[in-house]
Amino acid sequence: MAGSTEKHVDRRALEDTTVVSNKQGPWWRDTGLRKLNLMLFFLMFSEFTQGYDASLINNVQELTVWQEDFHHPHGSLLGAMSAMYWIGNIVGVVFISFISDRFGRRYSLFFGAILCLAGTGMATGASSSGLFIAARLLLGMGGVVVAAIGPVWMGELAYPDHRATATSMSNTTYSGGAIIAAWITFGSFRLSNAWAWRIPTVFQALPSLIQLVGAFVLPESPRWLISRGRDQAALAILAKYHGNGDANDTVVQYEFQEMKETIELEIAANKTSWMELINTRGNRWRSFILIWCGICKQWSGNGLISYYLSSMLKSAGITREVDTTLITATSQMFSFACALAFAFLPGRVGRRPLLLWSMGLIWLVFALITACTGVFVETGSRSASYATVAFIYIYNGVHNLGWTGAMMLYVVEILPYSLRAKGIALFWLVTGATGAFNTYVNPLGIDAFAWKYYFFYVGWIVVEFVVVYFFFIETKGPSLEQVALLFDGKDAVVSHANPVAEEFLDDRFKEKEMEGGEVREIEVAR
Repeated sequence: MAGSTEKHVDRRALEDTTVVSNKQGPWWRDTGLRKLNLMLFFLMFSEFTQGYDASLINNVQELTVWQEDFHHPHGSLLGAMSAMYWIGNIVGVVFISFISDRFGRRYSLFFGAILCLAGTGMATGASSSGLFIAARLLLGMGGVVVAAIGPVWMGELAYPDHRATATSMSNTTYSGGAIIAAWITFGSFRLSNAWAWRIPTVFQALPSLIQLVGAFVLPESPRWLISRGRDQAALAILAKYHGNGDANDTVVQYEFQEMKETIELEIAANKTSWMELINTRGNRWRSFILIWCGICKQWSGNGLISYYLSSMLKSAGITREVDTTLITATSQMFSFACALAFAFLPGRVGRRPLLLWSMGLIWLVFALITACTGVFVETGSRSASYATVAFIYIYNGVHNLGWTGAMMLYVVEILPYSLRAKGIALFWLVTGATGAFNTYVNPLGIDAFAWKYYFFYVGWIVVEFVVVYFFFIETKGPSLEQVALLFDGKDAVVSHANPVAEEFLDDRFKEKEMEGGEVREIEVAR
């Protein structure tokens, strides 16, 4: 896919001619940007619930009282208790496009947060495995809606010069949620009653409460407003936050014209149905990337480390409850620090290099985890046991290099507006399906093969790297609208606001005229 085509638009030329900023000095000195970026903080919690859940279900398994309350679940029951969150993700994707495209990004976030709160309440009061599993289904449904809409809304609201970093940072709170869950569990594990696990469970409501506030405080996406014919409302938001109140600001006018023309062209071309995800070569390419990102998000060994770290630590000889909970908490702190630091890289070095380097290092570190665990099991070497723990910390770092912020930025920006919510729903459908399968199968694999089960991931990560190398292109530089030119080429439905885009598309129109053997007037958006 990445290798075929006739003539490509020059990505660097697009980058050089895209108007992204006219600000002087740091953003916090600009009133509009200061207000906007502080409000975008609410969208930083889009992945918090996912991270909190992954850490919580991992940590409560280490609690004796939780094991006793749920009658020591193992094998398929334990897999179901973990995987039900991802099954909820699968069910929840049906709401993403329907609500966000029809009613707006605001109501989508509100709906997801309400579902999460309902699931949290049910899980906290659960007295049986069945009720706990049902609660996790609700949590998964709400969690996928807020996880999907957060980066989309962030990318559509952020100032052009901040878009890459802001969208990347929206995915970093996965580790933040994991940290809070790990430390709350570490603080409550000494309790001898059910509150040892109910306390960390009830705190899962925290991000949803914050997001409820954000749903009422944040301005609606200007792109969504334009798609509903509310052009002046969209311009007012851009002027207030990107132009500090000036509707004639150069960046504001460039953004507005490009958004308006592109979205109008997409609607006029009737490119808004689900079938559009497979109707053209460019959209099939996008869909393949979205599917592969969903697979890589779950099947790169991180499913074991996120959900079954306690089992991995036991395989490496770390069995004391205080040690396993402390390692879980501190490794997530390291992961969060890496995620925040690496979120600044996609806007500077690009997306593709980060995705490739990260995947290569993931393979190396996971292979070392496998080797060290094997040495400990076979020889009882304490050095190998300690090395396994060290490499688990390092794994969190290298995974965040590309497959946290850069990956989420990539899946948001490769999609044109008319397919963005639908494409993100596809991504989360695959993520949920692979997560459910992965989470359900992992305990069975560990039970059957112990540490040797890790070899599956050592081999599979190589396959992931090869596919990323051949099919993922660089997208750094062009605006959210212009990225379509990289995938669709001459067939891109995009504004001519950028001079490079205008020249490229006009050249292609002339070629079509010559091929058709007739001269005809072609109307384009100006």
